[in-house]
Amino acid sequence: MKKYNHYLLLAASLFVISCGQSDAKKEQAQKDALGDTVKTTDVLQVGTGDAGFAYKAAASGMMEIQLSGLAQRNALNQQVKNYGAMMVKDHTKTSTELKNLANSKKLTLPVALEKDVQDRVDSMSLQSSAGFDLKYMEMMVQAHKKDVAEFEKATTTVKDPDLKAFAVKNLPILKMHLNEAEKLNASLNKKNDANNAKNAGAQK
Repeated sequence: MKKYNHYLLLAASLFVISCGQSDAKKEQAQKDALGDTVKTTDVLQVGTGDAGFAYKAAASGMMEIQLSGLAQRNALNQQVKNYGAMMVKDHTKTSTELKNLANSKKLTLPVALEKDVQDRVDSMSLQSSAGFDLKYMEMMVQAHKKDVAEFEKATTTVKDPDLKAFAVKNLPILKMHLNEAEKLNASLNKKNDANNAKNAGAQK
């Protein structure tokens, strides 16, 4: 009888241990599931406004890289060529940073330019004269004014901390780009006006 009771006690102990292990595994599984849920929630917490900023920043960067690649090949003025090289270098770096950030947050970025923007880029590819230099710099001034405004707004309105940090980090670079574009654009226009005046005087 004592031996029988001993077997019963041993079986009960093994059952308790087994249940304990099962409960522990269930608890760990629940923690893992909760962890996955938290990670997913973190991704989904990027609001539409933040996502819109990332999308517009990527589209603008793509356009500026394509136009600046043309400037390196088609511009007549060496300063314009140099500006184009700076744009390609800086915006490629920024675009890569934004793509990595977007991938980590499951954000959608444009893969191509919108048709009207691509048409403008294509029309610029057909030019290779002083007219290209003037138009390119005019476009760079306009594009960077818009960029600076968007990034300044993002530094105060974007909720996602990583996207906000991206905006804060790159805003000074965009301001520098705008400043250089404005100076070079003014210089080119002044030179163009002088040439036009000279030609007009020669025709009299």
